[in-house]
Amino acid sequence: MNIELIINAFLVTLMLGIAMSLLRTRSVIFTVILTSAYSLIAALMFITLDAVDVAFTEAAVGAGISTILFLAAMAYLPREEEKRINSQLIPALSCIVLGAILIWCSFDLPEIGLASSPIHLHLAPDYIIGSKNDIGIPNVVTSILASYRGYDTFGEVIVIFTAGIAVLTLLQNVKKDKKKIKKKVIKNV
Repeated sequence: MNIELIINAFLVTLMLGIAMSLLRTRSVIFTVILTSAYSLIAALMFITLDAVDVAFTEAAVGAGISTILFLAAMAYLPREEEKRINSQLIPALSCIVLGAILIWCSFDLPEIGLASSPIHLHLAPDYIIGSKNDIGIPNVVTSILASYRGYDTFGEVIVIFTAGIAVLTLLQNVKKDKKKIKKKVIKNV
């Protein structure tokens, strides 16, 4: 049996387990932790698909910055959580139906790494030749990220920068709120 298939099956099983746990949890902190774990496993899935740049972005933004942002936002939530139990049947069924449709559609995709797939017949040779002749950058990956996907890479940088600014702003507001609380306590004493 193919080792990549075993690894992918294991990672998908972990993702399904996390998704099921998310449906059952009622605690905000556990939801944040589980979504962070889900992002890390998604990053591992991207690595198995040889999309290391996407995996890095997913790990940095999905598991890193988003988790810090959610944890910082929890400072604004009340300490006690409401004990409302709603039916999770409709969201679970819609996820299962959508997942089944996506799996069914994936059977039409070419096999990963297959030399006769359309991307390897038309796009890859153009990028390899164009990287050397048109752009003059010897590293194909660098030329694709810097030239062909320049706007996309610039957009990713803007997203990461904006997320970082949001985290810094949120953390700065938490510090200000704590100082205000200390001042009120001192005035009351």
